[in-house]
Amino acid sequence: MAPTMNTIFEPSPDEVNFVNTPESIFDRNDRRERPQIISPDHPALLGSLTPPIDCPPSKILNFSPGPTSLPPAVEAAIQSRCFPAQEEKRLGSMALSHRSPEFGRILERTLAMTRRVMEIPPEYELLFTQGGGHGQFAAVPMNLCPTGQESATYIVNGTWSNRAVDEAKKYCRPHVISAMEEDGTCTSFPSLDRIQSEIDPTSAFLYVCSNETVNGLELHRLLPHLDCGVPLVVDASSDFTSKPIAWRESNVGLLFACASKNIGHPGITMVVVRRDLLGKANPFTPGVFNYETNILAGNVWNTIPTFNVDVVGIMMEWIMEEGGMASMERRSIVKADLVYNTIDGSDGFFSTPVKKESGYRSRMNAPFCVAGGDETLTNMFLVECWEQGIVGLRTVTPFGTGIYLRASLYHGVSYEEVVVLTDFMKEFAAKHSISKEVVVEQSTAMVTPPESPTAHQALDKKEFNQINKLSTSPDTVMGAAMDSSMTWPKNLKVNQYSRLAHDMFAPPPNVLSPAPVSLR
Repeated sequence: MAPTMNTIFEPSPDEVNFVNTPESIFDRNDRRERPQIISPDHPALLGSLTPPIDCPPSKILNFSPGPTSLPPAVEAAIQSRCFPAQEEKRLGSMALSHRSPEFGRILERTLAMTRRVMEIPPEYELLFTQGGGHGQFAAVPMNLCPTGQESATYIVNGTWSNRAVDEAKKYCRPHVISAMEEDGTCTSFPSLDRIQSEIDPTSAFLYVCSNETVNGLELHRLLPHLDCGVPLVVDASSDFTSKPIAWRESNVGLLFACASKNIGHPGITMVVVRRDLLGKANPFTPGVFNYETNILAGNVWNTIPTFNVDVVGIMMEWIMEEGGMASMERRSIVKADLVYNTIDGSDGFFSTPVKKESGYRSRMNAPFCVAGGDETLTNMFLVECWEQGIVGLRTVTPFGTGIYLRASLYHGVSYEEVVVLTDFMKEFAAKHSISKEVVVEQSTAMVTPPESPTAHQALDKKEFNQINKLSTSPDTVMGAAMDSSMTWPKNLKVNQYSRLAHDMFAPPPNVLSPAPVSLR
């Protein structure tokens, strides 16, 4: 039976990752909630997007990084237009032949509406492809590098651009301008001066991912036309339709975007390519990836996903009805500001890796960690969100699980839903934060000899009922009045919001009796 918000989990000892903290280390006035015992197999920790049936909201609040939900009005239109009632005597787009006149009208309308919404100049062709972003990692160099020996400059500013380089190595010679740090993190973007100086001027193209979903980095405006004239290739999978594109001013040669973030359902990818770049494909390029082949065939060289094309068209109509690109950008800014202001105003309880002053904080994906990455509080946060119908903050990825969660703020997420999330974040922080203003009281407790069975009882609330600003040095002795042999353990090297657990306060084993089994 699926767990509900009232389910009590009874994991085995090695399954426990939440442990009740001994009352003795809490001040009587400490209002923070005690940690709970939660199984590592809890649905919320496995990335479940199905909250308990009795969760408060009438709608699941889906903050997934994609695929994700579409706006309710779009979903309603899909239901009525794509799945007609029997008495309507017509077929929905899922049942239409891709070469039928009925689907031909849907395709024509979708392409025209997309061109209008995104203000795409006439010298660009629009194409629907399959294979997602990974397919385009290969298709781009295959279509723009006819011999496979051409140079192409790649700006690596996160996970997806790095993956694109790995794939491109099979089809061209990538020249990399990287913003990645030695530890693999990326929190900024190479400067324009650096790009101008390091780009290979003979490159077939300059590749950039305009929004890195994993890293939370976004170019809110594309690069200007570079002096060398190299055309720009843009992976806009996660921010397409959220802001205007300066097609000519930025010398965009090609742009691609997966549908499953802001323009539809997974299974289809839009490619916008300038005509002068067609006809350069490597002869080994498969027909399904050859841009010119598919454009000459009117987008139906093979059977494209007819339903997905229809959904993209409905989504574009909704964007236009809601005020177009300017309205979408305003909404994205307001939603993102709400999340980042909550993080920045949490006094460090929540944090995000991308600094505000960098100017590159993503409006689409806001990464944040709880209490410096504290596992107990992070898991508790996820479980309580799940119980409230807030899902998608941590999903299963091929990159493992780091300390950061992500709130993805695509068009399907309303401002009101972001308010629910940020209100919960504030409430959670208020329950679990440790005040910075309290100070450690002078200790009068004696350190009990090792043979005493009451050794750990000496570390009572009189010593630890108030916490000062915790040192980031694992070797610093906290408080002059404390015994000189007592140092703070290394697992306190987080921040002042670290969970107060018994093992945090256990002194070195040569001072007291053997330490208990780790609570982690």
